[in-house]
Amino acid sequence: MKKILFTIIMAAALVACTKESPVNAYIDASGDCIFENNVVRYRINGASNPVVTSGMEAIFKAVVDKKEVVKDRKSAVAASLNDGGSAIVDGDSFIFPAANFEAFEIVEQTPTAVTFTLTYPEWPVGEDNVSLVRTVTIRQGSYYCEVSDVYKSSNPGSAVTVAAGFAKGAVERNESGVDYMISWENMPSGEGSFGVGIVMPMSNELVFEGPENSAVAFYPTKYGRKVDYAIGSCWSAGSLSTFDMWAEKVRL
Repeated sequence: MKKILFTIIMAAALVACTKESPVNAYIDASGDCIFENNVVRYRINGASNPVVTSGMEAIFKAVVDKKEVVKDRKSAVAASLNDGGSAIVDGDSFIFPAANFEAFEIVEQTPTAVTFTLTYPEWPVGEDNVSLVRTVTIRQGSYYCEVSDVYKSSNPGSAVTVAAGFAKGAVERNESGVDYMISWENMPSGEGSFGVGIVMPMSNELVFEGPENSAVAFYPTKYGRKVDYAIGSCWSAGSLSTFDMWAEKVRL
């Protein structure tokens, strides 16, 4: 039944939102979720992808000589925050969903923004069964997308700490503020540099040197409550070609 529902939802979403839209979210031929605007693109692995991760993967975009250039890294790592995502904290470790998302639904579509949800099936966390519903909004012109994660438990209302952030690579520079962390890193392919960052005003602790080589915002909360944050990225081949230009997107 879940597979049938997933197929129906995907078909409806593809009709409602074509790849030519300036702001878009859809399921690609491999079953992954792709969402993008005119400056950024992301992938989140779907049920048929052998790499199990709820973390986002940035796909870099730039306009060179009036032509769009896309750098598809295809570098998502299993059980990782990758270029943005969240996890349940257990001591010094992260607990990720045991499977990729099983349902995708467009919540709202306008010419300048799209909001969609991804639903992850239950997996065991200690003595509880936990599921994740992720809501993502991406807006035209923004390098950051808004994320709202709700971890639900068979023991609703019990305490949980959620970590949101990104895995680090070859860091050249970084900066942390009251509610943000950004990194400027070498592209593994040698094709310039890229920026990645998180903004999370509700966090009680931001740690750039976090567990599992990740920059992490920690948020103690309860199961069933929303964890809101924003994840962003850029490529030096595009309009934001330096660390300072990337930093200006979050400095106030």
